[in-house]
Amino acid sequence: MSSADPSAGASGDAQALAALGEALDRHGVGSARHLAEVAVLLRAFPRWAVWAPAGGGTWTAVRPAGSMPPGPEAPMVWVRAGTASELAGLMRAADAQMSPDPC
Repeated sequence: MSSADPSAGASGDAQALAALGEALDRHGVGSARHLAEVAVLLRAFPRWAVWAPAGGGTWTAVRPAGSMPPGPEAPMVWVRAGTASELAGLMRAADAQMSPDPC
């Protein structure tokens, strides 16, 4: 999804994830919902690792705070949300707050 307005993209990501989940539930494949939502999140946010909740828990995502690869010494950014849609919005907001890496 591309847009000149970053806030439109965040809203669009959340709407697309909500629509996907509702469609899967309507077709009786709710068990595949989390897998599909994780796939969408990982494609939209390739620098992030995503954990889907087990048994109705919290969605969690983490990424390096800068250009350093993940590791014990690297600062990391963590976000948590109740739904995949909310997580997408928080991930986009966190990405927007990070300054671009110097070249």
